[in-house]
Amino acid sequence: MHEPATPRLAQSTTVGTMAAFVIWFFSSANQPVATMQPMRLAAAAVLFAIPALAQNSYWIANRASLDLMRVSEWGSVLERVPTPTTLRTCVRAPDGKVWVVRFSGTTVDIYNPATATFSAALLATGTASNIAFDAAGTAWITNNGTLLTNFDANGAVIQTITLPVTAAQGLTIDGFGNKWIAHRIAPASVTRVDPNGVVSNFPITGATTLLPIGIVADYRGLGQPSHLWVTGDSAAQLAELDGATGATLNLYPVPFTSVSYPPTFDRNGRIWVSSFGNANIAQIDQTNGTALTTITLPPSNTQITTDNLGRIRATSRVTFSGVGPPCEVRRLDPATGALEIPTKLQVGAFSATGTQAPLSTQWQYSLVVNPVGDLDGDGEPNFTEVTNGTSPTDPDSNGGFAVESFGSTQNGATPTFQVTAPATQLWVVAFSLGRVPATPVPGFGGALKIDPIQQVFSVAGLGNSSLPIAIPSNTGLIGFEFFGQGITFNGVGFDFRNLTGLLVW
Repeated sequence: MHEPATPRLAQSTTVGTMAAFVIWFFSSANQPVATMQPMRLAAAAVLFAIPALAQNSYWIANRASLDLMRVSEWGSVLERVPTPTTLRTCVRAPDGKVWVVRFSGTTVDIYNPATATFSAALLATGTASNIAFDAAGTAWITNNGTLLTNFDANGAVIQTITLPVTAAQGLTIDGFGNKWIAHRIAPASVTRVDPNGVVSNFPITGATTLLPIGIVADYRGLGQPSHLWVTGDSAAQLAELDGATGATLNLYPVPFTSVSYPPTFDRNGRIWVSSFGNANIAQIDQTNGTALTTITLPPSNTQITTDNLGRIRATSRVTFSGVGPPCEVRRLDPATGALEIPTKLQVGAFSATGTQAPLSTQWQYSLVVNPVGDLDGDGEPNFTEVTNGTSPTDPDSNGGFAVESFGSTQNGATPTFQVTAPATQLWVVAFSLGRVPATPVPGFGGALKIDPIQQVFSVAGLGNSSLPIAIPSNTGLIGFEFFGQGITFNGVGFDFRNLTGLLVW
């Protein structure tokens, strides 16, 4: 790779400003680096595109604008997939396909990003509500009635289980393969379907008006039973159940009146709940139900989840329908609740509307459902990747090396690029003002993903490192995006590693 020529940078004031600020940072940062010289690669070979689907990213369904969007770790929309119908939610399968629940009907669409094609899974009756995947990669779907249907990875029915209570909606799977279903009906209860198909129903003791909708099995250590956390309509309550016995452990008040579903949990086991109607988000102590952090982010936070790197992601339905500002996915610091970046769900002039689904992540699946599996096929278990802060869905991000951007990327903020690597691992991170489709380069392992023509600088080091970067308070930088990619030495040659980025807002 080589530095961009000055005339190229001069084509855009914004590009020139950002390039100058990136170069200034790397030339003046007081960091332990092996070299501050620009890295140069032989890139004269013919480049050809290959699918870049291994990159760590997340899918979300937009109800009113009838589309799916794929969102990057750092806050940009990578692609949009139109559909012919309103959408309730979508869930990424272990094989990378995206299962899409229409807002009503028995059809669940299965989108394959590798081929950009759709197929279908069909319920016998009812309307599809929620989807969860088990450790074997098969799908389980509730039908708003009394059926739980199990499908193989291609959408063929494996089995159908009749539940003892109707209005089956929320669905989660624990580490023992139990399926837990929340029923939106009073009296409040949840149903467990064990791996042998044995069905048991458990009342939520003390819940009077709560109509359970959202349920999540948390993480309490490898091989340990989860606790189940339940939210729903008609009561500002958070129920805690024992995953071993189904008994109600606690029923906590939620510090706002309109509760979304389901809740999520962070790296420290804290429970996060958001508000469908009044813009609040709360972090709750899982040991006593105390609200540790409460923040307000208008106009709403319809869903909440945890991404693969442990950060909180809240969905905001900014515009319900028609023309207006795009809906958003807010990335929050799990320690403080601070807003890091509001991802605007738009592609060009197209804006998402009516978004009320959660971002589909692999956090709960990797820690709870299938901790010893290997979603990205890099030889490291899902559990190890998540606990070490590397990506379970990107084979170029693992214990050997990973680089990611963290912190607020607002004007005037100072985010950091965190490098995770063994103490003896020599690495280089090259930064560019552009990216290219994943491209093999002769003599290198992996694939090049940043534009070598627009490279601005590179930094090298050994082991873990934190690379802070101060963003100037310059409104001309709003919407500006730049990229970093790691390269490691394997003892014989060099390998391209994972891509990261930063988007200024």
